Amino acid sequence: MYPNLYFFLKEVFGVEIQFFKLINTFGFLVALAFLSAAWALTTELKRRQQAGWLGFTETQITVGDGAPMSDIIWNAFFGFIIGFKFIGFFTDKENALADPQAFLLSGMGNLPAGILAAIGFAAWRWYSGNKTKLSKPEKRSIRIWPSDRVGDMIVLAAVFGFGGAKLFHNFENWEELVADPVNALLSFSGLTFYGGLICAGAAIVWYARKHKINLWHLVDSFGPALMLAYAVGRIGCQVAGDGDWGVANSAYVADEQGKAVLASSPKQWNDSATVHLNYFKRAQHGVKEVNTTADILHSSYVAPSFYPLGW
Repeated sequence: MYPNLYFFLKEVFGVEIQFFKLINTFGFLVALAFLSAAWALTTELKRRQQAGWLGFTETQITVGDGAPMSDIIWNAFFGFIIGFKFIGFFTDKENALADPQAFLLSGMGNLPAGILAAIGFAAWRWYSGNKTKLSKPEKRSIRIWPSDRVGDMIVLAAVFGFGGAKLFHNFENWEELVADPVNALLSFSGLTFYGGLICAGAAIVWYARKHKINLWHLVDSFGPALMLAYAVGRIGCQVAGDGDWGVANSAYVADEQGKAVLASSPKQWNDSATVHLNYFKRAQHGVKEVNTTADILHSSYVAPSFYPLGW
């Protein structure tokens, strides 16, 4: 399995690019899941618009007013992050590669590069906005269709989905939250699907009512998008090595390169499990108390011959 894209590219294509250690496989597939959902939702909403089932709303915009200060500030912020972290990766590879996730979330980076990138992004936004600036700004009325609002809805679904998944997970594991609140709330692990579904759904319903989008047609349109996003996201779980749902396959052990190989005997699997007993204690926490290898939930299943074990 591949914790980040570096290992995937190395295994499949024989290419070693250190930068890709910063991109976790699961996070990358989750991003693709949201993009897939956006495509499916846009396609379905446009079909319903053409059929006359969904209408537009009109809104007033100001043309020729130049770049808003809020846009300039946001561009400066994103520019700083790109310069500080991504350029910082190349100037401090040793620390970045030692623990990429910790590097991204820490205060380490390249400050001069961040400042220069912030200035550059802000200047670009100011220049692009002022190219179309008019001596006298005009107010115009434009039509906004539901398909034009897909970007907003996807962002809402992402923010409230992850927030809700994290919130409900902590409600279910109250003891962990009380013992270490900061780690429980900020760690990347621990997400409850229905928590994300409830919170994201509530946010989308609120948004649809605010912008007068027919709720029944919107819910119907979200069906294919949700199924596709869930499928792509699940691929991320499996490719990243988190696809067994807590039941170990005792037909295999890991070799020195970390690849799955067929165990020569039950004893070999038991010896390997003994070495990694702490892992099983964490993996099956809340499901079963693990003190010895006999306590580990496992099932022996040999994969079909066509299945790529190296993956």
